Amino acid sequence: MSWMEQLVQTYDENERFAGRENVEGMRALLPPVGHIVQNAQIEMTLNTDGELIQAEAIPKEERATLIPCTPDSASRTSSPSPHPLHDNLSYIARDYYDFAKKAPKGEEIPYLMYKKLLGAWAESASVSPKVRAVYRYISNHDVIHDLIEKKVLYQDSNGKLLEKWTNKDAPKPPIFNVVAGDILKAMVRFRVVLDGDDCPELWKDTALQKEYQRFFEQYFSEVEEQLCYATGKILSATDKHGKGIRFAGDGAKIISSNDMSGFTFRGRFVDGDECISIGYESSQKAMNALSWLTRNQGYTHDGRVFLAWGRCGQTPPPVFDDTARLTRRRCTAGTARPSSLKGWAESLTNALAGYRHAFKQAEMSQVNVMILDAATKGRLSICYYSEMAGEDFIERIEKWHRHGCWRQHGYDSEKGEPFVYFGVPTPKRIAEACHGENVGDAQMKLELERIFYAILQGNPLPVDMERMVLGRAVKRAVSDDYYSWRRQIVEPACSIIVRRLNLVKEEYTVALDETKDDRSYLFGRMIAVADQMERATYSREEMGSRTTNAMRYMEIFSSRPATTWKTLHKKLLPYQQKREMYGGKERKLISKIGSMFKEEDFLSDRPLDGRFLLGFYCQQYAMEQEREENRKKKAQQEEEV
Repeated sequence: MSWMEQLVQTYDENERFAGRENVEGMRALLPPVGHIVQNAQIEMTLNTDGELIQAEAIPKEERATLIPCTPDSASRTSSPSPHPLHDNLSYIARDYYDFAKKAPKGEEIPYLMYKKLLGAWAESASVSPKVRAVYRYISNHDVIHDLIEKKVLYQDSNGKLLEKWTNKDAPKPPIFNVVAGDILKAMVRFRVVLDGDDCPELWKDTALQKEYQRFFEQYFSEVEEQLCYATGKILSATDKHGKGIRFAGDGAKIISSNDMSGFTFRGRFVDGDECISIGYESSQKAMNALSWLTRNQGYTHDGRVFLAWGRCGQTPPPVFDDTARLTRRRCTAGTARPSSLKGWAESLTNALAGYRHAFKQAEMSQVNVMILDAATKGRLSICYYSEMAGEDFIERIEKWHRHGCWRQHGYDSEKGEPFVYFGVPTPKRIAEACHGENVGDAQMKLELERIFYAILQGNPLPVDMERMVLGRAVKRAVSDDYYSWRRQIVEPACSIIVRRLNLVKEEYTVALDETKDDRSYLFGRMIAVADQMERATYSREEMGSRTTNAMRYMEIFSSRPATTWKTLHKKLLPYQQKREMYGGKERKLISKIGSMFKEEDFLSDRPLDGRFLLGFYCQQYAMEQEREENRKKKAQQEEEV
């Protein structure tokens, strides 16, 4: 239960933020003990006498609502169990069965159960007048009829509630945009307007949250106390544990022992208490902390959550950021992006130094890492869990960004413009480079997990990923757009390849190394020059659409370079003649590169390895820089003239 102990301690360290909205640096709210976050669709405003003032549908971006709960209601599925204050129409509306199916007999009517629980709270000592106002309203009014009068809900000609808006001539009411499915399952939250009170929103009232916790301790005081396996304390035990961990409405639970007819205990125990007992407070703290961390700093893809969090309020560097985003997180507003490889290296150093300083100041320099996923809708599993020192975690992140550093193209959504950075792309982009942009969710989850492990363990990416991305990169002929091929496949591929090489002490960078005599690197340089020789003769319209002979032969060239080079060289002769008027610089460069080969390497048809792609890109980048310098010199000369 180490992971649960860590979550409980994380909650205790951040308890001062519990129930508070709009805390700087937090995208999600930390639910207090006895509370969960649910999506509400309808908001009703009452006065102190329990009379309805206003009702409206809630926009999607404002639906998240902190609500009090009980152990049963927080984990409810099909069995009725009311929340104490905000709840679905089936619980708060006494006229619910005027519009729904036939009512059940006895105390199983959800409205009666809700009224009894809310009444107990409203009659407790030192209760807020806001709670009494809600109790008066649901006791004396028909909620659904009131919502129909306020034009929030609508009836058809037979008196039944409209489930879907079919009148195309009239604008669609807001409720049909925020409720998916059965409108009678919509959740209602309450506001109560009191003189002198500056917080009518009951879900934001921190005093009301503490008041409910006191009521809960009294109302459920007869719960048996047992040893809590998570904390080692004697606490009121619970066999009902929270859900909604990955997102509001998530029904999957990490801990569950309520399946008495299946294989939950495997014949070893009579009931779940013989296996483990957990205190209600510990369960609430752990699950609320986990849901808060997941929403704040977790990375989720198709239900799989990748999470890393620090202790003592420290936030570790994000694992799934590209280098550009990681460095921008630690920059002050308005700071210009670096423009060179050296500038990006310094920016990364400064960003990680900031994280290191924060961890050194903390009482405990520790990072916890977890992967969550649900095999079924009701069961959430911990696929991976690890604890490591904060310094070790930051060192692994630094290795990921330094050893895989390459020239990349990104897009600034705020400015609406592309930009160039030196570093590693996001893991998602790496997976897309290996499998294509239309990779399935199951495959994407698997690849992200493999990349996640490689980052945390400081290892190179799996060799099959390198082979796959290299195989896609050399198939230039199957890609329509040259620049998309280069930015979406070649650049991430170079990051994958160069990381493996740099981890074994081979220093490869995007800067061209004219001293390297590796066979694959040299052949990569040669095909880059051949590509430039032909491309330089194209018109502006042909640049983005026409494919050079070098690119057409790239795949077979990587498999049989010596034989293919003879064919390619013949194809280049017409373009070579055109370029001779400019000094034949490409021809001279090919001759220079060829002179660096060992004879047996140049004549061999052995397949090329990943260095081929590095040499190709480095040579292209060097020629781009040369052309850019020439343009600047020409522009400067024209200005002087």
